[in-house]
Amino acid sequence: MGAMNTIRRLGSLPGVRKVALHPPVRKALATTLMLRYIPAAWETTTPRAFLRREYLDRGNVAAYTLKDGGSRLWLQHGRDFEALYELIHRGEYEPPEPLRARLDRPALRVLDIGANIGVFSAWILQKWPDAQITAFEPEPENADLYRRWAASAPQSPAFVEAAVVTSESTVHMREGLGSGSFLTADEQGSAVRGVDAFDYLPDADFVKIDIEGGEWAILGDPRMRDLRELTLVMEYHRHMSPSQPPRDAAERLLRDAGFTTGFVTQNYWGHGTLWAWKD
Repeated sequence: MGAMNTIRRLGSLPGVRKVALHPPVRKALATTLMLRYIPAAWETTTPRAFLRREYLDRGNVAAYTLKDGGSRLWLQHGRDFEALYELIHRGEYEPPEPLRARLDRPALRVLDIGANIGVFSAWILQKWPDAQITAFEPEPENADLYRRWAASAPQSPAFVEAAVVTSESTVHMREGLGSGSFLTADEQGSAVRGVDAFDYLPDADFVKIDIEGGEWAILGDPRMRDLRELTLVMEYHRHMSPSQPPRDAAERLLRDAGFTTGFVTQNYWGHGTLWAWKD
């Protein structure tokens, strides 16, 4: 893990970030960051089997039980360990202390927008066992793994196999960003169902958004101003950002919609995580 910390420190130096974003350099750094599968494995009850399959069965799907909470997840080796590392080991969406009280309520209503294989939803049920989750994932392979988790979850979530956009529509997605897909402005890629975010957002208490650039249309929709009593955590991306840097664009759009923003975790790949809340 020391190598990763060194990379992050170097990334804060003037000029280094620009170099790090060049494709050959980025690929080399990504190879180093692949070591994250080691601590990810130890978040399961069978870490040695996890590590063995990560070496020998890349591309194959296997099921693992998480140490805390007992959730049983299905993941594809060589692809999905990053979600375990970020959400379970690193606690990417652990609420900051000043916001915890907002989320500690009976039957917390949660939207998991960009649910991937179900790691965030599983984490939610560890923290809030009676949470009511509605999850969205358009990518068929991820959706299949999410359904496998949901079938054995202690409280089955509602699942919608669709992209979350700003109107009921057909949208197009392409593979290429990690274990997920991303929206395109043209008709290249796969056609998938799109659902209107604002059919769901008004009834939520807590919303997580990680949709590889699809967040920008939602944040810029004027209906964001009508939302009340909502806590939101999101990953913002360079892809489709209305302006650069994307962190500034995300905070500006959220503040224009009446949210308070803060607790930003910035990384040096051009994206990061921030929290926003409104009373």
